[in-house]
Amino acid sequence: MKISVLIHNLNRALPLERCLASVAKQVYRPLEVVILEAGSTDNSAGVIERRCQELLNAGIETKVVRCPLMGVAASRNLAARHASGDLLCFLDNDAAFASSDGLCQAEHTFIQNPRLAVISFQVLQADSNKIDLSAWTFRRSLANWSRETFKTFIFTGGACCIRTNAFWEAGGFWDHLRYGREEEDMGLALVDKGWELLYWPAIAIRHYPESRGRMSLAERRFVELRNGLLVSWRRLPIPVAILAIAGRICTMSLAALREKNSVRLLIGAVPKAAAEWRLSHLRRSPVTFKSSWRYAALHLPNKD
Repeated sequence: MKISVLIHNLNRALPLERCLASVAKQVYRPLEVVILEAGSTDNSAGVIERRCQELLNAGIETKVVRCPLMGVAASRNLAARHASGDLLCFLDNDAAFASSDGLCQAEHTFIQNPRLAVISFQVLQADSNKIDLSAWTFRRSLANWSRETFKTFIFTGGACCIRTNAFWEAGGFWDHLRYGREEEDMGLALVDKGWELLYWPAIAIRHYPESRGRMSLAERRFVELRNGLLVSWRRLPIPVAILAIAGRICTMSLAALREKNSVRLLIGAVPKAAAEWRLSHLRRSPVTFKSSWRYAALHLPNKD
């Protein structure tokens, strides 16, 4: 199986260099790297030129695609359209593989399970062996589950591997969402089509976050709630969507109180989502009630 590693970059020359160096160390072949370059003004062009030559010398195909600034979901879809691999490995430019055999393990896991659509990697904090809290998107206790393999309905978009035919069967990422919850939207579509998603801690990447260009925690929670409401209304049958929306508002309001963020600011995401749905003429594409049950069951911390 050919694997394509997909990376989007904008003004992150130093993290990108670390990222590409870790890809060059991967022993798996056949392998290609697709880099989306969104008009960087730092030294990214030099890093890309130098590291692409290193990749080519290591027998890794490279492709650099110039693109306008766009949302995360849209950029991942664009990179996927330029990829030729059987598996799509999405890797954020501020991340790096923790070992050289990560992609070998990914391919082996996909071969073992023909209905497996997504492997979500373990994400570590920089050079430590601690789990990156910001990347733990699962509805399970981090302390109890971060080292366990389990089936899931969601995954980490910047540290995952997706079977290409499953990716396109699900329609790619919902590119209306510029940032946040696009993985959950795809996860619901995949579950509805009978695919499985897996958290697989045997494959790890290290995350080296930069504060530049990042939203505050309160802003991120606002976006997460707004997009979560849009995804629930788009993907779930109406009775289930109403329950899910009410649950999201309650749980995220409680989280805002714990994080000492403004609940009033957070709740502003509700009318924002409603207006966005109406003004953007968005349309529902609901999964079945059976898939809704599978989705709900995957929230439960069962050993499976």
